[in-house]
Amino acid sequence: MTTEVRAEGDWDVRGLDFESALVCAIHDTIIDADRLIRFDWDNGLPNFQLYRCGLAGDSLYRPVLRDWAVAYAIAYAKGGKLRRNAYSDEFVAVAAWDALSIVLDSQQLFTPTAIAGDLGVDKKTYLRFRNNLARHWKASLDEYWIRINVTYRQVFLSERKSLS
Repeated sequence: MTTEVRAEGDWDVRGLDFESALVCAIHDTIIDADRLIRFDWDNGLPNFQLYRCGLAGDSLYRPVLRDWAVAYAIAYAKGGKLRRNAYSDEFVAVAAWDALSIVLDSQQLFTPTAIAGDLGVDKKTYLRFRNNLARHWKASLDEYWIRINVTYRQVFLSERKSLS
Protein backbone atom coordinates (compact mmCIF):
# COMPACT_ATOMS: atom_id res chain seq x y z
CA MET A 1 0.00 0.00 0.00
CA THR A 2 1.45 3.36 -1.02
CA THR A 3 0.38 6.66 0.38
CA GLU A 4 0.53 9.74 -1.70
CA VAL A 5 2.34 12.65 -0.13
CA ARG A 6 1.02 16.09 -1.06
CA ALA A 7 3.12 19.14 -0.45
CA GLU A 8 1.32 21.75 1.57
CA GLY A 9 2.51 25.06 2.79
CA ASP A 10 1.64 28.47 4.05
CA TRP A 11 0.96 29.72 0.54
CA ASP A 12 -2.26 27.70 0.48
CA VAL A 13 -3.64 29.74 3.35
CA ARG A 14 -2.03 33.16 3.10
CA GLY A 15 -2.29 33.91 -0.60
CA LEU A 16 0.16 36.08 -2.50
CA ASP A 17 2.78 38.16 -0.80
CA PHE A 18 2.79 41.88 -1.58
CA GLU A 19 5.55 41.84 -4.19
CA SER A 20 3.96 38.93 -6.04
CA ALA A 21 0.63 40.76 -6.02
CA LEU A 22 2.34 43.79 -7.56
CA VAL A 23 3.56 41.80 -10.55
CA CYS A 24 0.23 40.05 -11.18
CA ALA A 25 -2.54 41.42 -13.35
CA ILE A 26 -3.50 45.02 -12.65
CA HIS A 27 -6.18 45.34 -10.00
CA ASP A 28 -7.85 48.11 -8.01
CA THR A 29 -5.28 48.19 -5.20
CA ILE A 30 -2.43 48.73 -7.66
CA ILE A 31 -4.36 51.50 -9.40
CA ASP A 32 -5.07 53.23 -6.08
CA ALA A 33 -1.44 52.91 -5.00
CA ASP A 34 -0.24 54.45 -8.27
CA ARG A 35 -2.75 57.29 -7.96
CA LEU A 36 -1.52 58.09 -4.45
CA ILE A 37 2.11 58.01 -5.56
CA ARG A 38 1.42 60.48 -8.35
CA PHE A 39 -0.10 62.91 -5.83
CA ASP A 40 3.16 63.09 -3.88
CA TRP A 41 5.82 62.27 -6.47
CA ASP A 42 5.83 62.92 -10.18
CA ASN A 43 9.19 63.25 -11.88
CA GLY A 44 7.75 63.41 -15.39
CA LEU A 45 8.71 59.87 -16.35
CA PRO A 46 6.14 57.16 -17.16
CA ASN A 47 6.98 55.23 -14.02
CA PHE A 48 3.85 53.08 -13.99
CA GLN A 49 4.48 51.93 -17.56
CA LEU A 50 8.16 51.26 -16.83
CA TYR A 51 7.18 49.21 -13.78
CA ARG A 52 4.52 47.22 -15.63
CA CYS A 53 6.83 46.41 -18.56
CA GLY A 54 10.09 46.00 -16.71
CA LEU A 55 9.01 44.33 -13.49
CA ALA A 56 5.56 42.86 -14.12
CA GLY A 57 6.32 41.64 -17.64
CA ASP A 58 3.42 43.39 -19.40
CA SER A 59 3.97 44.17 -23.06
CA LEU A 60 0.97 46.48 -23.42
CA TYR A 61 2.94 49.65 -22.77
CA ARG A 62 6.05 48.82 -24.84
CA PRO A 63 5.03 50.76 -27.99
CA VAL A 64 4.18 53.81 -25.90
CA LEU A 65 7.48 53.53 -24.00
CA ARG A 66 9.48 53.22 -27.22
CA ASP A 67 7.95 56.45 -28.55
CA TRP A 68 8.44 58.18 -25.20
CA ALA A 69 12.06 57.00 -24.97
CA VAL A 70 12.92 58.54 -28.33
CA ALA A 71 11.17 61.82 -27.49
CA TYR A 72 12.92 61.96 -24.11
CA ALA A 73 16.30 61.20 -25.69
CA ILE A 74 15.83 63.95 -28.29
CA ALA A 75 14.97 66.48 -25.59
CA TYR A 76 17.87 65.24 -23.45
CA ALA A 77 20.32 65.50 -26.35
CA LYS A 78 19.13 68.93 -27.45
CA GLY A 79 19.21 70.09 -23.84
CA GLY A 80 22.98 70.08 -23.96
CA LYS A 81 23.74 66.48 -23.01
CA LEU A 82 25.14 65.64 -26.45
CA ARG A 83 27.51 67.60 -28.65
CA ARG A 84 25.81 69.11 -31.69
CA ASN A 85 28.28 67.53 -34.09
CA ALA A 86 27.45 64.06 -32.69
CA TYR A 87 23.67 64.52 -32.88
CA SER A 88 21.58 62.71 -35.44
CA ASP A 89 18.01 61.48 -35.22
CA GLU A 90 19.12 57.90 -35.91
CA PHE A 91 21.79 57.98 -33.22
CA VAL A 92 19.42 59.31 -30.59
CA ALA A 93 16.62 56.88 -31.48
CA VAL A 94 18.88 53.83 -31.45
CA ALA A 95 20.50 54.87 -28.17
CA ALA A 96 17.04 55.42 -26.65
CA TRP A 97 15.80 51.98 -27.72
CA ASP A 98 18.98 50.37 -26.45
CA ALA A 99 18.73 52.18 -23.09
CA LEU A 100 15.08 51.19 -22.75
CA SER A 101 15.98 47.56 -23.42
CA ILE A 102 18.63 47.74 -20.71
CA VAL A 103 16.10 49.08 -18.21
CA LEU A 104 13.24 46.74 -19.11
CA ASP A 105 15.05 43.55 -20.12
CA SER A 106 18.53 43.95 -18.58
CA GLN A 107 20.19 43.44 -21.94
CA GLN A 108 21.47 45.67 -24.65
CA LEU A 109 20.00 45.48 -28.14
CA PHE A 110 23.17 46.30 -30.02
CA THR A 111 26.88 45.72 -29.72
CA PRO A 112 28.21 49.22 -28.95
CA THR A 113 31.22 48.99 -31.25
CA ALA A 114 29.20 47.84 -34.25
CA ILE A 115 26.27 50.20 -33.80
CA ALA A 116 28.46 53.23 -33.10
CA GLY A 117 30.34 52.56 -36.32
CA ASP A 118 27.08 52.19 -38.26
CA LEU A 119 25.81 55.46 -36.80
CA GLY A 120 29.05 57.30 -37.49
CA VAL A 121 29.80 58.19 -33.88
CA ASP A 122 32.54 57.24 -31.49
CA LYS A 123 31.87 54.21 -29.30
CA LYS A 124 32.51 56.26 -26.15
CA THR A 125 30.00 58.90 -27.22
CA TYR A 126 27.37 56.25 -27.88
CA LEU A 127 27.99 54.46 -24.59
CA ARG A 128 28.03 57.66 -22.56
CA PHE A 129 24.73 58.87 -24.00
CA ARG A 130 22.99 55.48 -23.85
CA ASN A 131 24.21 54.71 -20.34
CA ASN A 132 23.13 58.11 -19.03
CA LEU A 133 19.62 57.55 -20.37
CA ALA A 134 19.48 54.04 -18.92
CA ARG A 135 20.83 55.21 -15.56
CA HIS A 136 18.18 57.96 -15.23
CA TRP A 137 15.33 55.67 -16.20
CA LYS A 138 16.53 52.80 -13.99
CA ALA A 139 16.90 55.13 -11.00
CA SER A 140 13.35 56.37 -11.53
CA LEU A 141 12.04 52.81 -11.84
CA ASP A 142 13.86 51.77 -8.65
CA GLU A 143 12.42 54.75 -6.76
CA TYR A 144 8.94 53.99 -8.07
CA TRP A 145 9.25 50.32 -7.07
CA ILE A 146 10.07 51.33 -3.50
CA ARG A 147 7.20 53.80 -3.42
CA ILE A 148 4.63 51.41 -4.87
CA ASN A 149 5.67 48.69 -2.42
CA VAL A 150 5.06 51.01 0.52
CA THR A 151 1.90 52.59 -0.87
CA TYR A 152 0.44 49.26 -1.95
CA ARG A 153 0.71 48.00 1.61
CA GLN A 154 -0.97 51.15 2.94
CA VAL A 155 -3.83 50.87 0.44
CA PHE A 156 -4.20 47.15 1.18
CA LEU A 157 -4.45 47.80 4.93
CA SER A 158 -6.93 50.63 4.48
CA GLU A 159 -9.08 48.39 2.24
CA ARG A 160 -8.99 45.66 4.89
CA LYS A 161 -10.03 48.14 7.58
CA SER A 162 -12.94 49.33 5.48
CA LEU A 163 -14.17 45.75 5.08
CA SER A 164 -14.12 45.13 8.84
